[in-house]
Amino acid sequence: MSGVLLQIAPAGEPHGDALSAPIRERLEALYDRVPDVICGCDRPGQCCWLTEEEMAAEFATMYPLYTVEYLNIVDYVRRHFDPNRQAEYLGIIEERPTRCPFLTEAGACSIHPVRPLVCRTYGVLDREQVEKTALDAKGELPGDWIRRFLFTERQTVCPHTRVVQPEKVAAHAEAMVSSAYERELLRMGQEVEGLDGVRQRVLREVTDLKWITRWTWGGFNALMRAPAEWVKRHFADYWEAAFLGE
Repeated sequence: MSGVLLQIAPAGEPHGDALSAPIRERLEALYDRVPDVICGCDRPGQCCWLTEEEMAAEFATMYPLYTVEYLNIVDYVRRHFDPNRQAEYLGIIEERPTRCPFLTEAGACSIHPVRPLVCRTYGVLDREQVEKTALDAKGELPGDWIRRFLFTERQTVCPHTRVVQPEKVAAHAEAMVSSAYERELLRMGQEVEGLDGVRQRVLREVTDLKWITRWTWGGFNALMRAPAEWVKRHFADYWEAAFLGE
């Protein structure tokens, strides 16, 4: 079950915002805590395109994507892209594409203002900062948290990025190792509007879950944007093949 679903939403169909203004402001405030970086890479977008080794290691583009972030991107897509492009983006259901669906041919991000946390934090901490942060947290935080931080951040050190807001780095590192960002994103996700009755019922029957707190762009699209009839017929098979859904 991959590729693009057709007719996710009729062209020109009006939509209200998926996120309320207060939640969007909280999300933007969280993003503002992440230090800005400048990328000096001679191959723009290469961090948004998985290598064969990364695919084999089960890496994924734009993951984890939290519910509130997904809905924020949906609102942006509806505001800034024509109906055909909207249908294309909202119709992608491939859980783990090799290439981020929002990467342009020139290597730019087509949704840069609303890119998720995982994209914003890439390359912020250098290797020395990662190791020091983990060492400082030893004995203060659960070992599992520290090991998860090390696994993720060691993979996303980038020699081509330069931090332009160094005054934010210490607080950012602490938020990363303590999962502070994640906890706030989960809280916001609990406050947004949930699934309709059909999708709730299917999700519960297939997964025993009431809600998905984080997934991929394609996974969320399959659950939330695909036609209800498709969800009823195919979501069980989609979930069985998926491995990144919470």
